[in-house]
Amino acid sequence: MTLSHLQLNHTILKQRFPHVASKINKLPDNELSIHLFNEPFEKDTAWLGAVEGSIGNGKIIFVYGFERGLSIADLLELYPDHWLFVYEPDEQLFRKAVTEYDLSLLLRHPNLYWLSTGESQLNMMFHMLCSYMLEDLSFVALRKYLSDDMEILRKVKEQFQDYRQSFLIDKHTENRFREEWTRNFLYHLSDGLYTPSIEQLFYAFEGATAVVVSSGPSLQEDIEWLKKLRPHVLIISAGSSIQALVKHGIRPHLAVIMDGHPVNKKIFASSETREQPLLFTSSSYYEISDQNCAEKVHSIMKSDAVSQYFFGLSQDELFISPTETVAGTAIQAAACLGAKRIILAGQDLSFPDNKFYSDGIEHFAAETTGKKVQEAPKKVLNVKGTYNATDESFSLMKDGLENLISALPKIEFVNSTRNGAVIEGAPFEPMEEICEWLASEHIDSDAIADLINKKNIVVDLNKVHDVREKLVITLEDLSNVRSEIVAIHKLMNKLREFSRTKPAKAQNMVESIEQMWGGIANRKWFSPIFESIMPIEIARFDQVLPVIVTEHQLTRKSDLVYEHLGKLLQDITKQIPTLEEMFSESIRRLNKKTDSDVLVHTDI
Repeated sequence: MTLSHLQLNHTILKQRFPHVASKINKLPDNELSIHLFNEPFEKDTAWLGAVEGSIGNGKIIFVYGFERGLSIADLLELYPDHWLFVYEPDEQLFRKAVTEYDLSLLLRHPNLYWLSTGESQLNMMFHMLCSYMLEDLSFVALRKYLSDDMEILRKVKEQFQDYRQSFLIDKHTENRFREEWTRNFLYHLSDGLYTPSIEQLFYAFEGATAVVVSSGPSLQEDIEWLKKLRPHVLIISAGSSIQALVKHGIRPHLAVIMDGHPVNKKIFASSETREQPLLFTSSSYYEISDQNCAEKVHSIMKSDAVSQYFFGLSQDELFISPTETVAGTAIQAAACLGAKRIILAGQDLSFPDNKFYSDGIEHFAAETTGKKVQEAPKKVLNVKGTYNATDESFSLMKDGLENLISALPKIEFVNSTRNGAVIEGAPFEPMEEICEWLASEHIDSDAIADLINKKNIVVDLNKVHDVREKLVITLEDLSNVRSEIVAIHKLMNKLREFSRTKPAKAQNMVESIEQMWGGIANRKWFSPIFESIMPIEIARFDQVLPVIVTEHQLTRKSDLVYEHLGKLLQDITKQIPTLEEMFSESIRRLNKKTDSDVLVHTDI
């Protein structure tokens, strides 16, 4: 039986670009006739000549459009030392192409490195481009889009620049906190197995109003109103605001912690702060969860590939994404719990009256916060129509919150922060008026604590066993990786000399090194662990990889392998002892938790 073009192409797409295969599977066939190709069958020499002038020194070409794939094939032929990242915005047109033509040779081509279709996969394309580009990126659009969609192309370029800026900020943030976050991810595995997830409480308070409390100076003016509001709303403290709340006798229904720094020990130093129901993210400082005496619920972040690997989860199963501020985490928690309305309190996002925190927030020294206020270089419009001093950090937080608000259109947002910055999507209303609105609503005093207890989540012992086994196997395999790196270094030490004196032998050595490196990098646990503990080093190697792969001159290729892969292997070797210590402790913590659970059930 002869396979149809669609079946043949789909088989290759499923192997190389499964996200595209899944997308076109869901598209109806009856709309294909209205999507028309503009691409000529003959070679478009004028267009290719114009493209030649736009190809820079980089090895990455971002191609906007696929059509029949003819122009893509021409580019692959003309630029054999480049990788093509191709985006077709019209997914129905792509479906038509793979239905009507045999594109198997094109789709198998190793230099067609990435393919995305439709608007929902554009950010995925941006992520791959950012991961692999060094300095230069060549942007090429098929003639069809140059003729019809210049404004769209301009917007896509702008979107990419914005995405790249965020990508680089995220990478540097990951690098700054890499050891803390990796340790927290691994040490929280045991608690994650023995506590409910926020997803298990999904819509438990559908239709409720939640107040997300932050630590800004305006909070002080609304403390008494919050006391009056507590019987009517879910009070959710974000990060350090729990200090101010408990100091004034307000027990939050839920305290949220996201930050992974040990400074959180100061925030949760008092026994009252540790007696509130706690939502801890997998990135949060592990000792806070250890010391918390009340009910606990966990959240594995969409960015936490470590926990996702060990728990066998996908991003699609998780609710909470990382944001610039813990208030964003608390907002997402409220959304997950089913809040119809979210009120922001103490969310100044600036320095009103040259103050940093509300009274009662004491985890940073006054001289540290005072210096930040004095050096604030920017101004931001506040809810009173005047301006507050602010800085770049608060500006990023404000942008992040506004993006989050726009992503939750079914929820009503209100900003009650009397002296804070204007927040788009959250109009200002004073707390006294909010109290009048909500007088008829009611929330039990211990609503979330009671819910967690009522859920009485049964521990999945099979999952506990699987996680422990993965941890033990990975710990043992770290030692194997160390030995394999030693073997690669032995080959590398001779590679550059042989590339100049014994080229045939050097070629074999390059192939052996590539195979041995592939054996390390293709382990299922490798990317989650090492992209967490050394994100910048992995990112830099990924960016130079297209240059190494497409280099055909043997001496140059050997020099690149020696320089870049050699440096990466040295960096990996340096991290292995730290990882071995972390894994050993993670296993110890899990064994301790399991033993305690067995004792409890034995006593019962």
